[in-house]
Amino acid sequence: MNSLLRYAYEQAFNAGTARVAENPPSAGNELAWQARWFSGACGRAFTTTSGAQATVIDFGEWNREAGPDFVRATVQLDGHEHRGAIEVDLAASGWEQHHHAINPDYADVVLHVIVNRPSKRHFSRTAHHREVAQICLADHHDAAPEWDSVAAARPGRCTAPLRALSADQLSALLAVASRRRLARKGAVLASMVAARGVDAALFEALAVTLGYKNNKLPFQLLAQRVPLKIAACARGEALLFGMAGFLEKPEPPPGAARQEAAALWSMWWKLRAAHTHAIFAQSAWKLGGIRPANHPLRRLAALAAIAQRWKSVRTALQSGDPAHLQETLCSLEHPFWSFHTSWTSPRRQTPLALLGPDRVREIYANVVLPLALSRGQEPQWCDLPAGPSNATLKIVSARLFGGPLPRHLPKRLFIHQGLLQIYTDFCLRDHGECAQCRFPSLVADLPA
Repeated sequence: MNSLLRYAYEQAFNAGTARVAENPPSAGNELAWQARWFSGACGRAFTTTSGAQATVIDFGEWNREAGPDFVRATVQLDGHEHRGAIEVDLAASGWEQHHHAINPDYADVVLHVIVNRPSKRHFSRTAHHREVAQICLADHHDAAPEWDSVAAARPGRCTAPLRALSADQLSALLAVASRRRLARKGAVLASMVAARGVDAALFEALAVTLGYKNNKLPFQLLAQRVPLKIAACARGEALLFGMAGFLEKPEPPPGAARQEAAALWSMWWKLRAAHTHAIFAQSAWKLGGIRPANHPLRRLAALAAIAQRWKSVRTALQSGDPAHLQETLCSLEHPFWSFHTSWTSPRRQTPLALLGPDRVREIYANVVLPLALSRGQEPQWCDLPAGPSNATLKIVSARLFGGPLPRHLPKRLFIHQGLLQIYTDFCLRDHGECAQCRFPSLVADLPA
C-alpha cells in the first residue's frame, strides 16, 4: 500500500505545481538567499537562462566589502572553467538598478544568480560589455527552500475526508509524507556536503537547528563566517559572540558575567577591527517570546562547545542512533552558560543543560535522519516519540482537522513531520483557498 500511496501523493503534488505562485513567499530576503546559495543547499549544477550548462566548482569567499557578493569563485560553463565573482540578486533587474553594469568592481563577475523568475528577459553585462551568464533559481525546483509563509489557520476542504480516515489510514498517509519530508531534507544536506564538505555542512546544519524558527538565519551566517576550524580553536567562542554583536555595549554587571565577558573581550578586541563590517546589529536577533534557557546566548555557547568536541559530535550524528546523539549533546557543558540563562541572571545551584532532549530530538529529525537517508540508510525511527506541540503545529492542525489533532493518532515523531510536509506541499502551495487543491481527492480515494 505504501508504494501506491507514495505514487498517489506525488501525483497530487505534481498536479498542483501549475497553480502555485511564480515565486515562493519566502523569496524576499536577499541575505537569506545569499546564505542559502553559499551553503551549497541550492545545488551546484544548473542550466543558464541561455541554455548553457553551469557547474559551480568553488563557491569562493563571501565578500564583506564593496563589490560582488562572492569573490574568487570558480564556475564551469559548457565545459570551460572561469574564475571570478558571483552576484546574487532577488530580481534580474537588480543588475541595472544597482548600477553593476557601469561599476568596474563587477568586471570579473562570471555568474549572476537570480532568485525570482523575471517577467521579461534582462541581460547582465559588465562595464566592458561582456555578457554575464545568468541562472534563475526559480527554474530549478531543487533549489527552492521550505517556504516559511503561513496559510490561514481555518479548516480546509480536506478536513472532512481526513476525519473519515481510520487511525491506520491516517498513520500510513502521514508516514509517506514524513518520509518525503526527510528525503527532501536529505537531498539538501547532500548538496551542502558535496559543495562544502561533510564537516562544514553538518556544522552549518546544526547551527541552523540551534537557531529555532526565529533565529535560523543569524546562526547560519555565524556558522559561515566562523567556520568549524576557527570555531573550534581558542578564539572561536570570542569570534562567535563578538560577531553576533553580544560583546558590544552595554557591558554586563560585575561578578561572574563580567569575568566571562572580559575573557571573551580579551581575545575579541584584537580581532574586532578586521570584522567590524560583519558584526550583527541587535535588530538581527528576534528575542521576543523565547524562553530564557533557549536564548541565543546559550545556544552560541552550545555551538562553541559542539565545535570544541566536534569529533565525538560528528560520530554521534553519523551513527543514526538517537540514544548516542542524546548522550553526546546533552553532556555538553560550559563553565558559565551551564549555570546562567543571561548575563544578568543569578547563578543556578544545579547546572542547566545547554541542549535538552527536545532540542536534541529536533536535531535528530532535521539533521541525523536526513543525513542517514541521503546515504541510503534506513534507521528505525517510526517509533520515536514526538516532541511537544508548537505554534506551527497548531496552525497545521487547525487547517487540516479544524481543531486539535485527533486523539487516535500516535504521539510519534513521524506524525508531526508528516503533518508539516502535507502543509508545506499543499496548503502553502495553493493560492485559491483550497478550490483546486488535489489533496482532498487524494485523501478521499485512499483504500479502506
